[in-house]
Amino acid sequence: MSFDFDNDRKLKDFIVMQARRADSPFNIIDLSLKAATPQREWETKAAKAIARSRAVLVMVGPQTYRAPGVLKKTALARQQDKKFIQIIGYKDGA
Repeated sequence: MSFDFDNDRKLKDFIVMQARRADSPFNIIDLSLKAATPQREWETKAAKAIARSRAVLVMVGPQTYRAPGVLKKTALARQQDKKFIQIIGYKDGA
């Protein structure tokens, strides 16, 4: 999962909770890094998590295009030729 940590954490938590429901048509393994990590270590951990994934779910909010972590994660996923799934999380989203 990739999301704007500063603005869309509630959206990410909502989607994870939906995936945990017994009647959910989708499954998510949340490999998000839970604590602040030095940049170099973060990139290594993120790259390993992406490598274990079939696809990267990108939570799209109003400021996602500016979120450095999302930009870096999507670049890492592209390097690994991973599929992207984008979820527009807000009804007024374009």
